[in-house]
Amino acid sequence: MPKITLPSGHTWAYVDANPDGTTTMLCLHGFPDLAYGYRHQIGAWARAGFRVVVPDMLGYGGSDAPIDPAQYTTKRLTADLAALLTALNVDRAVVVGHDWGSFTANRFTLWHPDRVFALILMSIPYTPPALAPTLLSTVAARASNLGYQLYLASPEAAPALEKNLLYFLAFTFSPPDAQVNFTPAGVMHSLMASAPSASVTAALPCLLQDDVLRAYVAAFSARGLTGPTNYYRTTYLRGAEEAAASPPLPAHLPPELPVLSVYGALDATIAPAALKAQRRFVPRLTEMPIAHMGHWVLVQDARIDAEPPSFLSEGSLEDPLEGWREHTSAGAWREAPGDGGAVGRVVLEWLSGLGVGRGVRGKL
Repeated sequence: MPKITLPSGHTWAYVDANPDGTTTMLCLHGFPDLAYGYRHQIGAWARAGFRVVVPDMLGYGGSDAPIDPAQYTTKRLTADLAALLTALNVDRAVVVGHDWGSFTANRFTLWHPDRVFALILMSIPYTPPALAPTLLSTVAARASNLGYQLYLASPEAAPALEKNLLYFLAFTFSPPDAQVNFTPAGVMHSLMASAPSASVTAALPCLLQDDVLRAYVAAFSARGLTGPTNYYRTTYLRGAEEAAASPPLPAHLPPELPVLSVYGALDATIAPAALKAQRRFVPRLTEMPIAHMGHWVLVQDARIDAEPPSFLSEGSLEDPLEGWREHTSAGAWREAPGDGGAVGRVVLEWLSGLGVGRGVRGKL
């Protein structure tokens, strides 16, 4: 099973599908997600000729989950990810991110520009590096759609989310036509403080169903939510690292770097000002809003009949999805019938337009 201890001392679990692929895609998930969140895209992209590497991010799944929030700054995360590519003998990759993974992907591009061939940002637009360390409270005051992060950064968040995990997953992964706007400050706290009964929760609309929901519940029950919520405790720390960078991190992405920004047109977490800023700082930008879709572009449009097996029976109590990672890395992706949904198709079409994909020789 793909698992590696990197020079930082952190052990990362990951999927490595189609290791003989000519171009590597490094896919980073967000909160509250897992490498398993890319289950619909892995097969579609691997069958198109790509090597698809998808780690459980630090704090999640089979990867280490340090208690210290300082271990989760994007400078440290991207150093680990660069070391992972080096260990896999990959010089450059198409770096893909969704949600927090999108933010980490764009920071990977700033800290390790020589390792990125192309950048794909899903649901979170690019933002330039910090000029000075900033408190999360200041960020939330400037952008009301980020108010929920104050709760997730608080000490009470992880225990509350763990206690009412099914409810938390239900409203977080709600479809656009039933989405709960938990983004303003105080709303998520109120939701968790008044969590409904199990029977009411079970009836709520949710993009995670049946075996998929069981997989998420098993993974987060085993590992807990302290690691995942630690990302929200890094605002000041990562701002300090970016402000102190020498040489300074550039605000603009390189003009030669192709960047695809994909997001659901109904995603309430995206502020128009963030999209406007992205257009200013990303010279070679392709922006692709997907109609009728919300935040969870990886799963919302995927075919139910194309749901890959989770292999939960082959996992362990400590790492319920290790069987899925092992089977997927060993070639189960060949049998997955789906095309990755709308976002899977958009990504392949965009990469094809760059001349990257099936039949392109030379590892990047």
